[in-house]
Amino acid sequence: MKKLFLSLLLTSALFANELTIKSDDGFILHGWLNKPTTTKQSSPIILFAHQFGSDHTIWNDLAKKFNAKGYATLSIDLRGHGKSILQNDKENKVVIASSFEHIKEALIQSDKKISFENIPLDLTAWLEHISEDESLDIENLYLFGSSLGAGTMIPILNEYEAKGLVAISAGKLEKLSEDIDMALAGSMTKTIFIASKNDPLNANKITMEYTIKSILGTSLIISGEGHGTVILPKVEHFIFSFMNNIK
Repeated sequence: MKKLFLSLLLTSALFANELTIKSDDGFILHGWLNKPTTTKQSSPIILFAHQFGSDHTIWNDLAKKFNAKGYATLSIDLRGHGKSILQNDKENKVVIASSFEHIKEALIQSDKKISFENIPLDLTAWLEHISEDESLDIENLYLFGSSLGAGTMIPILNEYEAKGLVAISAGKLEKLSEDIDMALAGSMTKTIFIASKNDPLNANKITMEYTIKSILGTSLIISGEGHGTVILPKVEHFIFSFMNNIK
């Protein structure tokens, strides 16, 4: 019986704890918290924000690797994506592009419905929510974002001095330009901006712009034309090196 109990305990530790919060404008937001199997008084925490048209699962493989290294991870579904599609008891989700060429139009249409400028407030609400968990060291905070998730994550630096930020194919919302510029100019967070040389959504240009504006920003431009987490296999080892150098 003791062995069975221990087996069940270890198995349950492999599954994420699903959390929900409510945004100021009525979205029920979903997130998945995984804690490392190593026993520590408190664990550093990584907040993952995905790209447009996807959900939290695009970070699964990377998150598991960081769990094994002693990090807790919170991967969320952004408003209008995945399970975070109920607003005031009505379904409200992003417009999915029929092809890559239609992504910009889908982004514009989705922004009108979803109000992407409120994502930084959502992300801040997530951090406030998990800060009540004493097993998490919110002072050891790291931020990972891809495309839409990266661009809307930068303004968090106006409220939280994270240890590090990893921004892959960072997007840019004009409504958040002032908040982004203020965060980049004022934050001492170590940041790595990553993009492919021929990014189809011009994230390479945005990456260089953000790097120049930031205090402790570094850029990494790789060959090819991939966008978002599709380039993770090429840059994963750079990310781990970046994280190791922060400690």
